[in-house]
Amino acid sequence: MRLKSLLIVVLSFCALPTYAQYRAGIQGVIVDPQGSVIEGATVTLTSKETNISKTATTDASGGYNFLSLAPGHYAITVEKTGFKKQSLEDVVVAAEQTQAVNIALEIGEVTQSVTVSAEVAPAIDTETGQIGGTLTSNDIQNLPSLGRDPFQLLRLAPGVFGDSAHNNGGFSQNIPGSAGPGGPSTTASIFATENQVQAFANGQRNEANGFQVDGVSVNSLDWGGAATITPNEESVKEVKITANSYDAEYGRNSGAQVEVVSQNGTNQYHGSLFLKMDRPGLNSFQGYNGPSGPAADQRVNNRFNQFGGGVGGPIIHNKLFAFFSYETLRNKSVNTGTTWVETPQYLKAVGAESGFIAGSMLSFPGEGASFNQVLPSTCAQVNLPATNCQAVGGGLDIGSPFTSGKGTKDTTFGQAATPFGVGNGLDGIPDVEFVQFTNPTTNTATQYNGRLDYQVKPTDLVTFSVYWVPNDTTNLNGQARAANLFHSDRLNYSGTLLWNHTFSSTLINEARFNVSRWYFNEIQTNPQEPFGLPTDTITGLPPAMNQIVFGAPGPNVFYKTAYNIRDTARKVLNRHSLKFGVDIY
Repeated sequence: MRLKSLLIVVLSFCALPTYAQYRAGIQGVIVDPQGSVIEGATVTLTSKETNISKTATTDASGGYNFLSLAPGHYAITVEKTGFKKQSLEDVVVAAEQTQAVNIALEIGEVTQSVTVSAEVAPAIDTETGQIGGTLTSNDIQNLPSLGRDPFQLLRLAPGVFGDSAHNNGGFSQNIPGSAGPGGPSTTASIFATENQVQAFANGQRNEANGFQVDGVSVNSLDWGGAATITPNEESVKEVKITANSYDAEYGRNSGAQVEVVSQNGTNQYHGSLFLKMDRPGLNSFQGYNGPSGPAADQRVNNRFNQFGGGVGGPIIHNKLFAFFSYETLRNKSVNTGTTWVETPQYLKAVGAESGFIAGSMLSFPGEGASFNQVLPSTCAQVNLPATNCQAVGGGLDIGSPFTSGKGTKDTTFGQAATPFGVGNGLDGIPDVEFVQFTNPTTNTATQYNGRLDYQVKPTDLVTFSVYWVPNDTTNLNGQARAANLFHSDRLNYSGTLLWNHTFSSTLINEARFNVSRWYFNEIQTNPQEPFGLPTDTITGLPPAMNQIVFGAPGPNVFYKTAYNIRDTARKVLNRHSLKFGVDIY
């Protein structure tokens, strides 16, 4: 009952009017030419993206602060009777970080002004003891990263290391001792179900990293340091990486803290388009002939297209803003393979009319073998002795059914002369054949991202952001049978509702609610599969022939859902900032 009461209280806070998710801020001190603090100065902060303004008045210590700011560019003006008006035209605010901007006023009339047009940004974080860095949207879109994965760039932050190694097949290569899914492959890219990127901080393995998108967790529930959502480059405004000395609100993980701020709409329409083509002829050879031997001297043979873009702008100027991004990867290939299958003569011998169980199984639609052509075969290919096998026209004869009643034991099985059994003996009729088959493989992965920001009133802004990532793969699952053309359709998504409500210039409450999930249901996506049939093989075949499987492997049904509720109050007392909150996950 106590837990239910706590949840009701937290959800009640979340039901109030809301403000965006941002944790960044500007604070500082206003002084005169002699360095004495100025009380009662009016400080106005204006976003250059949305034209939304906030005003604060300096206290007895000359201090001012603006909390819960979006990363981006701002203008600051300071006015006080007896001093010239001071304007900073381009103050850069980094994601999820409070920074100091101290301003000295000059003696004069308010009608006079001093304007600083150069970009104002602190070289280092002087407000906290944290070690880390920030990746801007410009960094993310212009620095090279495998698969357009912004998390591949985390190692560039101070206090973080990792080489983001990949093998010659385009798959992530973890360092020794790592456990988990690892980083994404070239073809998985940002659509990976769980992305455990190679980035290490604070003396910890990558399993200790924590990931947040728009202020709430998107960590995997069972693999540490893996994100269930990897935002596309177009949708990322900034990424803050903290290597150590972080606040208690990050107490769930001891490695790098990765905070993604999604892109928002502004008063100006803006957009982008891109096309990325991956072709073997454009890839270089791996020149290092190391532990993998000559196999390392290969080029990646992936052949796929990746394209998308983003668009954002105002719906109502200064009031309602929207942003949408889209990215997809289309990978389609047709591969050939070889396998052993039963012959038409075998199907006739054990057909439905024969009364054998095998005939009942193989009479299901799609359970018959599907292949391109029959290839030459010999008993030596599968290490069968002449007493167990003979090559005949159309395949190999490996025995015949009993003419006695069903359930009769094969007395030839396990004998020295016939270790695999021949039933009623070799009869000259082919039972199995070596064939070439086609395996069509299609992967269509897509990521949709949307965000709405609504300025309800000066103290309240509602924000909703969502990432929706369907990832559909079709290929043969096991034996080359029409019914086994398998569809594995996975869906990752994360939806976040955010709020910062300003009670006063010194008291702000932040509320966030998030649901993230990834799941698949292979029963629903494969109605053609006879899942009720047992998975069975022709008894006694040597290992080389164990590819002959009747019935469908699988299916898997899996749901993994995480809920995150966070509420944090920030109170400024003079030059000190205090935080109180609750985090339910």
